[in-house]
Amino acid sequence: RRLATAMKAMGSAASTMMELIDRYGSNGEHKGLPDGTMEWFDEYTCRRVLGGHFNVDAWRLLPKDEAARVSKRTLLQHLGWPSEVFDGTSGTREDARAVNDAAEATAQGTPHFYDLNPSQAREARRASYVHSKSRYVISVENGGDTQDVSLTFAAWHPNKKTPARGIYLLFHGGGWVFGDAAGLNDERLEEMANALKVIILVPEYRKAPEHPYPAALDDCEAAAAWCEKGHAHSLFGVISSTPLLIGGESAGGNLCAAVLLRRGRNFKSNGKPSIRTPWAFANLVYGIYDVNGTPSVERFGDRRLVETTKELQYFADCYCPDLQKRQTPEVSPLCASREEMKNFPEAAFTVGTEDALIDDTVLMFEKWKDSGNNATLDVWPEGPHGVGHFGVHAMTQLGRACRNKVHERIDAFLEKYGRYMRKL
Repeated sequence: RRLATAMKAMGSAASTMMELIDRYGSNGEHKGLPDGTMEWFDEYTCRRVLGGHFNVDAWRLLPKDEAARVSKRTLLQHLGWPSEVFDGTSGTREDARAVNDAAEATAQGTPHFYDLNPSQAREARRASYVHSKSRYVISVENGGDTQDVSLTFAAWHPNKKTPARGIYLLFHGGGWVFGDAAGLNDERLEEMANALKVIILVPEYRKAPEHPYPAALDDCEAAAAWCEKGHAHSLFGVISSTPLLIGGESAGGNLCAAVLLRRGRNFKSNGKPSIRTPWAFANLVYGIYDVNGTPSVERFGDRRLVETTKELQYFADCYCPDLQKRQTPEVSPLCASREEMKNFPEAAFTVGTEDALIDDTVLMFEKWKDSGNNATLDVWPEGPHGVGHFGVHAMTQLGRACRNKVHERIDAFLEKYGRYMRKL
């Protein structure tokens, strides 16, 4: 953590730091080391590589070897690159780049998201859904704090006859415009429920542009309130101490963070400002946390790797056309104060380096920790938006490593929670 803090103090977004450090030696200037992962940085080299981003005070804080050097691998791992990147578990970067290049070539000449009629595009996407037999749909009429909101969930229950270790409320992605609770991620969520022995609930929420902010957020908050009141525990017959987990993917990550902000305010207004919210853990996967656009979104440009800059701007216009509201934490959670984020649950953040939204995740991770909360960050080199979850890297070696890491993070929390509860 000390090294990560020092790197942050050097005055640049972590994604820019990663790029500069990673690029060092890749042109063959420094040979003889595998995959460019073990070059060493002395002060002179660090100054030359980072240029104006170098900060001498921060450099002095970095742990060094006897020759006053820091390894490239150490720098990148402390900035979030998982060990799987260096031990070969996630495959080679050359293979991952080849998959990306093929995806970009295939996308050339195809319509952009903003060229499509949302309703027709939704129907076309639904034709490709793969529905799992273990998924079922539940409808309730007692959602929200008022317990009179109608909600529909897609649900998965672990198939083994063992008590569920947790209840995981997940908000799906799709730019607030596309996607469904049922069909979009069925096979992956079935695998997750069985691997982690958790009950997974994915609520339907209204879509933009027909239903702009705050419609989706209102629906997701109503689902969270329903879970907080113990209705999910009762419905599935699990004990009341079973932990509540919450998460979101892409636009769903935005909704997850915004729901936690709303529920935190609700909790504090009921006279419990020093107690954590009922949510024990958050899983935030390549989310969008500043609807105005972070630097990495602006830099991404017209690259046809899942989403272009203009497509992300289109999704933002659909979800929240009011530019002033985009400055509020409910729309752009990165605008929240540290006080608002105080007592947030422990969290795991995941993103790829080839994702336009990398800065969103890295900056949100930093803010999460700066607010006094525990969090981990996994950044996958060559990973585009959706890595490990959907798209071209859903099932590649890189994608599987990413998804396994997400499961590992959640499993580690559940193990820790279980040990704690057994001591009571």
